[in-house]
Amino acid sequence: MLSEPKVLLLSSDEAEARKWEEMFRQHATLRIALNLDELRTNLEGDSYDALFCGWSFQMGTWNDALRQVRSRCPELPVVVFSGTGGEREWVQVLESGAFDLLVAPYEKRTVMPILEQAVASCEARRFHRTGSYLNSSAS
Repeated sequence: MLSEPKVLLLSSDEAEARKWEEMFRQHATLRIALNLDELRTNLEGDSYDALFCGWSFQMGTWNDALRQVRSRCPELPVVVFSGTGGEREWVQVLESGAFDLLVAPYEKRTVMPILEQAVASCEARRFHRTGSYLNSSAS
């Protein structure tokens, strides 16, 4: 995993955002977006290694965010988090193309391995895209 991955957090809940900041403090650089407009601005202005997205937020849902990410940064892994959920929600999230679903309580011991896997996935996708580009340009 990168020494300090860049994580974008999409959540309009201030208390929730503070909890995520605390959890990622020593492990990642975190930027917070409150809504889809801020998500778009952040995606256009910088690159990230993972997006952690609340189930719902100010004027949107995880599915809205996922569509926006797929159109702008298809290699970016999206981890959806929710206060409640079960197998049905997990399947729905995965079938939609998100990386994973986290259900509260969010604890460092379960979140950090998911962050590591998401970052490794993102790095592999970027490497594959770059390698594929180099192979096709050599032909």
